Amino acid sequence: MPLPSWLQSHLHGVESPRWTFESFADEVARLLGLSPTMHTGEFKRSSETDHVWLLWNSEQGGASVLVERPYGELREGVLIKVWWHHSPDPADVAAMVRAYERRGRVQSLRSLLARVLRRG
Repeated sequence: MPLPSWLQSHLHGVESPRWTFESFADEVARLLGLSPTMHTGEFKRSSETDHVWLLWNSEQGGASVLVERPYGELREGVLIKVWWHHSPDPADVAAMVRAYERRGRVQSLRSLLARVLRRG
């Protein structure tokens, strides 16, 4: 499936990608400083940072990415959905992932500080 022209203008260095979904997920990964996403199923991709997992699913008319913190006491995540007809920008999705990642690091530091103060 060729990329719509409005989406291709958002993607860095992509001439004629095979799938909109894969190209969009790979561009978000690139903006996060990650390697291209890994193919984990027919319509699934994944990647991970030091703090979160990104699990992409292709959906009719768009895509969703589950951003999950796998290492906390309780697993938690946030679901981001994009619709191609809304002209999503990969930089916006990358910024959402970074914000969620930062929020988790701040909470981890607060939790660690609370434990240290209780012991002392």
